[in-house]
Amino acid sequence: MENYKLDEGYIYNDSFSEKDFYDAVIENIRNDFMAPSYIFDEIIIGRIGRINVPLILTDGDSEIEYSRMIGYDSLQTTTKYKTTTYSNGYQNKTQSTSTKTITNWQRDEGIIRGTAKSGTYDEQYKIYDEYITNHKMDRKNIRLMPEDEMLKHSLKPETVEFLKNDIMNKVFANNITYPGNHVKNEEYYGNTTLYNTSCTIVSLYSLAIKVRDRELLFVACTNGEIELKLFGDYPADDFDEVLKFNREITDQRLEATKTQRTILKITVPSMIVLFILFLVLGLSLGILALTIISFVVLLAGIVITIMFGIDLKKINKPYFQQIREFSDKDFEKKRNYKEESYQSFIKK
Repeated sequence: MENYKLDEGYIYNDSFSEKDFYDAVIENIRNDFMAPSYIFDEIIIGRIGRINVPLILTDGDSEIEYSRMIGYDSLQTTTKYKTTTYSNGYQNKTQSTSTKTITNWQRDEGIIRGTAKSGTYDEQYKIYDEYITNHKMDRKNIRLMPEDEMLKHSLKPETVEFLKNDIMNKVFANNITYPGNHVKNEEYYGNTTLYNTSCTIVSLYSLAIKVRDRELLFVACTNGEIELKLFGDYPADDFDEVLKFNREITDQRLEATKTQRTILKITVPSMIVLFILFLVLGLSLGILALTIISFVVLLAGIVITIMFGIDLKKINKPYFQQIREFSDKDFEKKRNYKEESYQSFIKK
């Protein structure tokens, strides 16, 4: 394998200090409604660290030889004739036509040449990949990397192999065409030459905190605006009044509607049975009075169902209103408690 060296090296300059980062983390916790209300009473904060992520970028030329089989579909039509001779000597001729698809395979091979770009992180930094990619860094706030620093980030053989394979796959995917209808036994291999290989150091501030049984990590790219990324989830809040209140109100609602629901369970089936009974008897015996009574029973059942349905809605409406009002009060209570603990925390 060729001995590739870095052609260029860059380092992003810091846009804010460690203190700015720390203050941003604390403020983020303060304003995050997912953070438990007790967090500032029990939080254990580690030391601010620095993570230097070397981003390797390169261009590459690939010359690729490929071979494969291309399938071309065609329709094959077959016509069959059948003659039937009867006892009187009469002959009846019929024909039937069938069509099927035939695939003709042809060998295809050639050479593809092209250029592509590639980049990679060391595997240990993959967890930060999406964050760094999406972060809006200040491209003007950058300086050249000293030569002695570039030696620390020399290309590893496995890194070179990854970059070459990635460029070759991109060149092949961007330039290959697929004539015909099918392809099989596709193979390709080639040679790739890298150039303009650079290493850009992207620095992250990191701060680990511990809350009860949870360890969380805040990171932010030191270049550009402070955009915090949290790795991990907060533990649950001690406040469970909303859940408790919800259960209590639910039990009260079920008790309050017990009579209405019981009456509906009895009334609706009974009305349906009476309606069917009087209607069948009235029609079968020719008694108009029973027929009229059956429809009166049906109408009464509908009225009763509607009336009790309205009562249930009236009971449900204050129930949901109570839940919403209590939730608002509980949220405000938690917010005030967190704010008080925050004020005590920053005064320490």
